[in-house]
Amino acid sequence: MFRWMVAIGRALPAAAALVGGLATCQAQDLPTHSVSFDPAKADCRITLEPDGTTGAHPARLFIASDMLKPSFAFGLDGTGIVNAVLIRNGERYPFIGQDGLSPSDLRNDPIWILLDAGSDVTGSLYLTVRNDDGGYSSSRYDKLSHDGILRLATLACGAEGLDSPALTQVEHRGAEARMVLSDADRLHIRKVLSERYGAGDIDVGDSGIFTVTDRRFIAQFNMDEKHPSGEYLWPAAVPDLLKMAVKEVTADPTTAPDETELARHGAWSVLLDRGRGICRIATMASVSEGRDKSFRMEFSVDVKGTGGMMAIDLVKPNPFRADAPLGAMIGSTGFPLMVEPKTGAIIPQPFADGSMSNDLTKALRTGKVVEIGGVGTDPSAPTHLSFSLIGFAAAFKDMANACNRPGILGWIE
Repeated sequence: MFRWMVAIGRALPAAAALVGGLATCQAQDLPTHSVSFDPAKADCRITLEPDGTTGAHPARLFIASDMLKPSFAFGLDGTGIVNAVLIRNGERYPFIGQDGLSPSDLRNDPIWILLDAGSDVTGSLYLTVRNDDGGYSSSRYDKLSHDGILRLATLACGAEGLDSPALTQVEHRGAEARMVLSDADRLHIRKVLSERYGAGDIDVGDSGIFTVTDRRFIAQFNMDEKHPSGEYLWPAAVPDLLKMAVKEVTADPTTAPDETELARHGAWSVLLDRGRGICRIATMASVSEGRDKSFRMEFSVDVKGTGGMMAIDLVKPNPFRADAPLGAMIGSTGFPLMVEPKTGAIIPQPFADGSMSNDLTKALRTGKVVEIGGVGTDPSAPTHLSFSLIGFAAAFKDMANACNRPGILGWIE
């Protein structure tokens, strides 16, 4: 007596389908598939679409994941199935579906092992079924792989415990989330990466939430260490990151006793803190509406940094609300800005993937004045600030030379 699993003799269960209905899709090396979800059973099902079929009632392979615990099932979707045979490399095997499998049991199941088109397998996989009307039907799968199927279960169903390789940013994000790091762990990583890639002793605050800047630091770390996970943490690297010591910062050092002015170009000063190895350029606001307080724009780099990593703070201290529109105008061109969470730095609005354009900094090089406007944090806070750009380009180049950071010139070229 063969076991076909859930779908014998009936259609798929009524489902609140994922990805906009019972959706069929193809992504990179993932097999063509459809996904459905049964909320009553907390069951997520992936049906694998064959590369070819014969007969009136071809069956389809499925794998299902229990959304409440790491438990899996696989079998055939079809109607009126009397018996089924799997054919691989010319050998015939009775198809036996399974349910209630742990991740380890799934990987060791004999039929599951046969589904993979590994390097020692030639030809396609065939599933031939005999229906209750006496007819035969067959489904052909050409390039099934365990990794592809398990990646589907991870992506579409949030399945855990499968250890499938992460290849896309969505999968890397999921792999990071599944590590379930504590707030203290994430804060420690933020401090480690800020010390490694930030512009000096910046106080990252006490939050365990990764900011836009943190994501850029993670991406730089992954690039340096040759991890493929982009702006998300590579799980195997996290234990080492958590072991790294960090210097505790008690304040935001805007100036230091040994900081000296190397040069002045127009409205911009070039400053060097030799003790901390920080190069900075800064200018004061020439127009400040609202309360009488000094505001400055500054850019800084760390001699220990690499590439184009640079700290940007377009208005310091920040007088603008983070939940209101904020922008810069250079001539007739506008640039959206944002207040970075937790640090309060005003930076150019990043793209959705966390990367940042150099359009604004290039415009600073050629403009005469930049005006920044937004909504003040209180009635006395300014809503408009103006900064001179005379001397910005020359000062920026001096900053790059002083800390031997030619990579930052890409921001203005």
